[in-house]
Amino acid sequence: MTLAKERAVEMIKNLPDDKVKFVINILEGLDGLYGNQEKVTASQRAYQNLQQYRRNGSSEIDYKEELVQALEEKYENLG
Repeated sequence: MTLAKERAVEMIKNLPDDKVKFVINILEGLDGLYGNQEKVTASQRAYQNLQQYRRNGSSEIDYKEELVQALEEKYENLG
């Protein structure tokens, strides 16, 4: 263990338990900064897998016109 790590361990040993929680939160935050991108969750893998199949639409959709047509089809028997 390096001198810096030994010093950090000694400092943590001397802290009260309620302060150690803060240190843990800080260390967990630092964990993401140092290249631990290999830890990919199952949901992240699923999202990446879905992105493979994503494609752009071939035409613009007029949503107002779509709504009008859907309402006319649904309520055509009322009028």
